[in-house]
Amino acid sequence: MIQLINCNLYKKRALGMTLIELLLTISIVTILATIAYPRYTDHILKAHRTTAKADMLRMQLLLEESYQGSYDWSNLISGGSCTICDSDTDRYQFSVASSATTPYTIVATAQTTKGQHNDDCLDNDQVMKLDSKGQRIPVDCW
Repeated sequence: MIQLINCNLYKKRALGMTLIELLLTISIVTILATIAYPRYTDHILKAHRTTAKADMLRMQLLLEESYQGSYDWSNLISGGSCTICDSDTDRYQFSVASSATTPYTIVATAQTTKGQHNDDCLDNDQVMKLDSKGQRIPVDCW
């Protein structure tokens, strides 16, 4: 925005931003954005991972509370989506499996739709696991 100073009608002077000032401002904003954006995306990934961990722990508590000689997780997961979870289905998909050694293992798989698979904390298989013995995989994420 250019302002005209009309104090002296014979010497009109324009005040405004020069091209150098404009370039300097743009470069400062660019530098700040290159620092802030990666930190922001890392924070978002960590927040969604924390929500998924809380959902896994909630599922474990409900499984243990409703234990009647066996574990029934049919009311927790319906059609591949968790019915009690706060996590976004575009970020994590939950499943529960059983094996001969552990009665259940809760698995949260990172999805690619919103970039959750770019989380550095997760291993190559992009899953977090919590089993009935309380073992958590990967350990660094918990």
